[in-house]
Amino acid sequence: MKRWGVGCGARAGILVLASLCAPALPSGAQTPPNSSGSLADHSEFDLPTYQRELSRIEEVSKNPTEISGLRKSLPDTWRVREGEQIYFVPTKEISEELQAIERDPKKAASLEARLKAMKQQAEELSHPSEGVNPGQAEEKLQQILKRREFQEATGPSAWDLIRARINRWIFDHLMKLFEMLHISQKTGNAIGWAVLFIAVVALFYVVYRWLTKSTGPVELHAEVEPVASDARHWVKEALAAADRGDFRDAVHCAYWASVAHLEDIHILPRDRARTPRESLRLLEQHPKEQGTLQVITRRFELIWYGYRPVTAAEWAGIKSELEKMGCLEDSTAPTVPS
Repeated sequence: MKRWGVGCGARAGILVLASLCAPALPSGAQTPPNSSGSLADHSEFDLPTYQRELSRIEEVSKNPTEISGLRKSLPDTWRVREGEQIYFVPTKEISEELQAIERDPKKAASLEARLKAMKQQAEELSHPSEGVNPGQAEEKLQQILKRREFQEATGPSAWDLIRARINRWIFDHLMKLFEMLHISQKTGNAIGWAVLFIAVVALFYVVYRWLTKSTGPVELHAEVEPVASDARHWVKEALAAADRGDFRDAVHCAYWASVAHLEDIHILPRDRARTPRESLRLLEQHPKEQGTLQVITRRFELIWYGYRPVTAAEWAGIKSELEKMGCLEDSTAPTVPS
């Protein structure tokens, strides 16, 4: 006895192979009843009649006015006899396809494909001597498995197998230990999972500590660190740089001497992370100091950031601006009359 049905897609081929490889019903065997216990819903055909019935359904399904009557006339199962073998073909899927076509005629292609596959099965069944070529079957199977819906259907990787083997080894030894300690399997499983959970948490903690330690907090510093001394420190550094011929560094220190002087007299807030342009904007209420600092700032930016060469004469001009600001004493001291 065989039940012969057709699925869709790759399932259709699997059901075909399963139905063709199922054991045949000997002649004279009883027909299994349907869900209602009656045999009246089964129509028996020989193989050619069955093929013609499939062709008739295909033709009738193209006429929308006859689909409803065709669907209602279908039995629950067809009984197809081929020699001493009997195949039972359920019609539920065909009936569902017909009902779908009634709602949307565009779905007729699905029914045509199903009927075509069923007729192909019947054709293959009518030539049993040809058999199934194992090579072709293997090739067809590989083609099915290459489809997009089967791409993620992969087996366990080598790492999955190793991990499963390690877990099994750990649990086997834990179970042996619990048996020696006369601990029940239920309690042993609870203890084992608790130990495993603690181990995982400890591992994550160690990794977290290592990552936080290796990527410590980044300290951001201003271009020039605040120093304990006042503007006199920067003036001293500027004069020392000028004495050794490093006028570029002298201009750099002179700029910070002017800023520190303005901070010392509380015209500018003490903030060494402030940009030169921000310092000038804060001096809008002090135009005299703003003008002097603007001259020093302009030359400082061109020399320090623009890498423009600086001469002794240019340094003398900046030194004069420092004298105007009051950062250092006038270099031209008055002479004492004789």
